[in-house]
Amino acid sequence: MNAVDARARRAASAIHESLATAAPPAPFATVVRRAAIAKVVNLAIVGTGIAMFIAAGAAFRTPQPLVPVADTATSTTTEAPPLTTTLAPRDDRPEVVALPTTTEPVPTTEPAPPTTSAPTTPPTTTTTEAPPTTTTTEPPPTTTKPPDITKPPDTTPPAIAIVFPENRMRFARPAITIRGTTEPGATVTLGKHEADMGDEGLWRLRLELRPGRNRLVVTAADAAGNTAQDVVVVFYEPPDIAPFSAHATFGSCELDPPYDVYYGRGEPGSAISVISKYGSGSTRVGLDGGWEVKVFFPEAPSGDVFWVRVADEYGRSKTFEFVSNVPK
Repeated sequence: MNAVDARARRAASAIHESLATAAPPAPFATVVRRAAIAKVVNLAIVGTGIAMFIAAGAAFRTPQPLVPVADTATSTTTEAPPLTTTLAPRDDRPEVVALPTTTEPVPTTEPAPPTTSAPTTPPTTTTTEAPPTTTTTEPPPTTTKPPDITKPPDTTPPAIAIVFPENRMRFARPAITIRGTTEPGATVTLGKHEADMGDEGLWRLRLELRPGRNRLVVTAADAAGNTAQDVVVVFYEPPDIAPFSAHATFGSCELDPPYDVYYGRGEPGSAISVISKYGSGSTRVGLDGGWEVKVFFPEAPSGDVFWVRVADEYGRSKTFEFVSNVPK
């Protein structure tokens, strides 16, 4: 046995030991490895033949340089001689399976791309989960709105009161100032006139009275549109008006229905009113200053005395008694 054969045997035994300790290839790379092994075997056989040819020629020519030639051949083709010696005594099929140990790095690097491509899919799944997170944050604003919608509307009217003047007051001058109170923030009006508002709902309004009876209706309105009113009746008596007088003709009556006739004097053109619990009437003073009105009392109970009030539009008045004597 020459030195080349000895080195080849050692190389073959080293290959068998590496095969014994190597891990089996992964199932998904078997086909790729077999194709690579076939190519490597073909190259190894050709390389082994060339190396043997060079070694034999060097042995015949110069015995002394055999060692350096063998060293160079061994260093360059250390993998080829083991393949030749192992392939000769054994079947080719087992050696084809054994040789992949030298080419294991190639298939090991090939599975890496699938591993790197696999993580790319999970991020896609993770990005699809983000929209549900945004949708879950939208409902809370919807739940906060109903309390505002269900808030009961303001239906309470504002308080309003006339402090001055008092009811049925008389004035010798037409200009007066009406004062009162209301809810802070409310608006107070009297017809087309709007009152000036002060602190804490205080208000005042300057007004010109017409001669005679004046019915003042003051309205307060809040921001929600609720309104309330207060009413007062006052009289303006000019200094040059004619004196007022009133008289009753009978004071009692036996006819059915009972009645009485009232007469007197007053300011020409002014209104005269007769008011009672069981009947009423009205008229106007004539141009001569005189007036007269007949008033019936159909509901008056027989034998009961009641009061009848006669007044002009300036607030001047006089009261009379009346009794119905209609037989029961």
